[in-house]
Amino acid sequence: MTINKNTPNPLQFTRLDNGPIIIPDPSLKWEIGGVFAPAVIYENDTWKMLYRAYGDDNISRLGYGESSDGIKWRKDKKPRVIPDNIRLECDGTEDPRMVKIDGQYLITYTAYNRKKLCANTKIRVLKTTDFINFKRITVSFKNRWHKNDKDGVLFPEKINGAYHILHRIEPNIQLSVSKNLKKWTRSTTVLKKTENAWEACKIGAGAPPIKTDLGWLLFYHGVSETKEYSMGAAILKHDSPTKTLYRLPFSLIHPETDYEKHGNIPNVIFGTSAIEFGPDYRLYYGASDTTIAVASINKNALLETLKQYPVEE
Repeated sequence: MTINKNTPNPLQFTRLDNGPIIIPDPSLKWEIGGVFAPAVIYENDTWKMLYRAYGDDNISRLGYGESSDGIKWRKDKKPRVIPDNIRLECDGTEDPRMVKIDGQYLITYTAYNRKKLCANTKIRVLKTTDFINFKRITVSFKNRWHKNDKDGVLFPEKINGAYHILHRIEPNIQLSVSKNLKKWTRSTTVLKKTENAWEACKIGAGAPPIKTDLGWLLFYHGVSETKEYSMGAAILKHDSPTKTLYRLPFSLIHPETDYEKHGNIPNVIFGTSAIEFGPDYRLYYGASDTTIAVASINKNALLETLKQYPVEE
């Protein structure tokens, strides 16, 4: 795709609620350091969220909350998922994303072990039907076990009878396929970083893809050379999601507010959930690895804009 570095940003997300919708609870040691990476699902008029919480012990756990409107949330006082104390994730359960397939919630997350010399981060999967009892699945990517892997994002339905996952071996986004969620095929690169300033360093899958008439809508993050995290969008082919059909050359939201520019990791918008709601898509994101916020964008406007940027063969 021919990319013009000076391409203007004609379309942008609109932030909702004038600030973060979830902030760390200072009375809870397990989340006092920050809340971010929200994995959100909306069904039966109820919003459900698993989110990453960073404790005073420098360990990440997953908290849980529910909402009637997706803006005001009721959070549990105790974490729902804690590291299982094996070598793979003894130092953190990080950055969840969530889909529902065949009546089960499937949550991909990053298992973290800061002590490992070869690879600190690996993707694992949680299965649950009630957000109380969770079963862990340790995944294996062909010829990739020795490399750091993050940003695991499942497609919300099987394609050609198989699970598909996007994940990130730096600096690009890869796709793998599995029949059982455990053993995955060799990775195929789907999206590469570009010369655009906002995604010139690396990119990673953000929210689980959304099925549209154009194809699979993927919101993904781009990282600039100055380490600023922004969110962009692309369309992947329905039955063959290794093929990118459309891709915006500009970001749809970048750090502008105080809570996005200042925090544990400054200048970060890290979107991990996108929900169709009425005429809009809602993007739930972590702001500077400290708080959780939400923004919306009109569905038709976004898809029509994407059609203006086909990816050349």
